[in-house]
Amino acid sequence: MRTIKHLGPAISFVITFASIVHGVPVQWSVADGGNGHYYEPIAVGGVISWDQANQAATQAGGYLATITSEEENDFVFAVIDSPEYWYSSYNLRGPWIGGIQEPGAVEPGGGWTWITGEPFVYTNWDATQPNNFTHNENRLHFGNQPTRVPYWNDVTEDFPEIKAYVVEYIPEPATAALLALGALLVRRLRN
Repeated sequence: MRTIKHLGPAISFVITFASIVHGVPVQWSVADGGNGHYYEPIAVGGVISWDQANQAATQAGGYLATITSEEENDFVFAVIDSPEYWYSSYNLRGPWIGGIQEPGAVEPGGGWTWITGEPFVYTNWDATQPNNFTHNENRLHFGNQPTRVPYWNDVTEDFPEIKAYVVEYIPEPATAALLALGALLVRRLRN
């Protein structure tokens, strides 16, 4: 019994670590009309708050994805359009992205910005969104329908039904090489 107690935290760490699902970083290449950035979907074992996802994205060397065009939205949605990135309740809740509403903004649609400071010009809100339903919905994620959809929804930063986030990386020459090597390793491990 003493051995099991001693190994408990280690086993717990392994189970927690194993429950995180990292997608392969996918580049939206300039040749395909993209921005050259990489997007990586990450699912955690349970739920994750927007602030936790934002911190994890920053620690990984990127930031929560910012979406500035319909083409970018379509690309990012294709990267996350898989069940492991969606929380299932009465509606499906997709990954966090880098939209945030400034404190004191006019509700429900005022003061939205991207965490990078990029202009918040393009939007892809779901039909009745943003709605500030609980009076403090100031973070952004994909989904809010019975099926996976590329639309956005506003929720609280600690909304308890989101289990994934999308990290966006701007490649520098060394970073691009490391991401490509990592993607190659993941593919080989899966095969």
